[in-house]
Amino acid sequence: MKRACGPILSFIAGIALVTCTVPSLAHEHGPARETISGDVGVVHFANSGRPAAQPSFQRGLALLHSFEYAAARKLFLAAEKDDPAFAMAVWGEALTYNHSLWNEQNTTAARATLAKLGATPEERIAKGGTPRERDYLASVEKLYGPGEKSARNAAYSAALHDLSRKYPDDLDARALYSLSLLMLSPIRNHATYMLAAAEAEAVYDVNKYHPGGLHYMIHAYDDPTHAPLGLRAARLYAKVAPAASHAQHMTTHIFFALGLWEDAITANEASLRISRAEGDPNYHSLLWLEYADLQAGRQAAASELVRSVAKDVATRSTKENRLRLAYARAAWLVETRGAGGADAIEPVDSTGIASIGYFAVHDYARGIVAAQAGDLAAARSALASLQARCDGARVQPPGENPAWYDAMTENELAESRTLATALEGTIRFYGGDRAAGIAGLREAIATAAKFEFEYGPPWSAKPLDELLGELLLAAGRKAEAADAFRATLAAFPNRRLANEGLSAATQAPGP
Repeated sequence: MKRACGPILSFIAGIALVTCTVPSLAHEHGPARETISGDVGVVHFANSGRPAAQPSFQRGLALLHSFEYAAARKLFLAAEKDDPAFAMAVWGEALTYNHSLWNEQNTTAARATLAKLGATPEERIAKGGTPRERDYLASVEKLYGPGEKSARNAAYSAALHDLSRKYPDDLDARALYSLSLLMLSPIRNHATYMLAAAEAEAVYDVNKYHPGGLHYMIHAYDDPTHAPLGLRAARLYAKVAPAASHAQHMTTHIFFALGLWEDAITANEASLRISRAEGDPNYHSLLWLEYADLQAGRQAAASELVRSVAKDVATRSTKENRLRLAYARAAWLVETRGAGGADAIEPVDSTGIASIGYFAVHDYARGIVAAQAGDLAAARSALASLQARCDGARVQPPGENPAWYDAMTENELAESRTLATALEGTIRFYGGDRAAGIAGLREAIATAAKFEFEYGPPWSAKPLDELLGELLLAAGRKAEAADAFRATLAAFPNRRLANEGLSAATQAPGP
């Protein structure tokens, strides 16, 4: 069938082919809560389901827009129970298995869900009660149909584009189209992200309480250049969906990009408070809170957070909490320059975990602080551990990963190898070969420039430009050091150590 959006489809397909690399360290993690009480925003999705099924369906959709997948799924299942012929409730349930911005998709479970409607796509699509519902069902068939995931993502986004234009008053179609555009471009593509922002803004213009419009605006604007445009949505989203832990956390994507640490602390504390009340440790928000605490000089609070993850690992070890502990310790080491108080120097058991990124960052952080303290033997030991991780890594292509920690991408391996290059240069610098050390670090920075910009805490814990600035400052090259610190602050505004470095580099006297 000929599509009405030929240029758009070509544009989308091009993005899908060019930007198939996925981020490795900015992993989101979905809240596991199955029951959420309180306000979660307002959606009005017209459908042919029975009146008895409407409360569960509408609330499930609102939660879906806030990535509260487990709770949304429970509600869609309740809607199916209230109306066994309600095809759109099955559609919603299937979408809960696609965590698009986290590189997680349980395709098997989604296809099994859709099979409730029939054995073939045609049979399933026909279960829609209206032409619009059948268009929605056709779109989800694109997402979970045959073929490579990147091609399915592009086809799904194109279908949502068509649907949103065919039904211009359908705010959920526009919101889901916005999200699908963000899903297509895991490497931040400003043209795509601004297109996604425009769709989300259109939803906001009509319904300022729609969780999807606010949520996807924040994702589209969460870099230092565009963050001022997202501040309005960040301030409102937490109020519109106060019961959604992820909504509280999402505001900090903008606060981090603007260096607003007190706001970030308040938001992530709220996110943790909500999720922990339901038994979800919410390590993602915890790591962001640790980083904000450290930027605000709240070391005691940050230390307690690191210790809380270590306690979880000791009492009930999981793949996720071991990975999170590795990064929590790395951030502590970097921000405190190797201070004690959080047992942060201790390596974390990585047995059975495919992802190496957080462990590599911890090796890098341990090596940096050891080299800066003059313990080159410990630094070299950390480098050997990091290199061994890279050599032993088994790369799995991006695609259908039920959990992010069970995958290892080329991008993650490239990041880890870049950290090894940076650490090796640092060791050379402190070992006496300053020129070779600085050259090695510049090589790592040139490689890292090709990676995705990572919002939130730095993917490397210690930004490479900041490390270069510290080496240049130690070598007495203040003007070059100042440039390196400014580069750090351009990516990570109001970062404490970069501010301190820039102040030291610009003080007279000195070259």
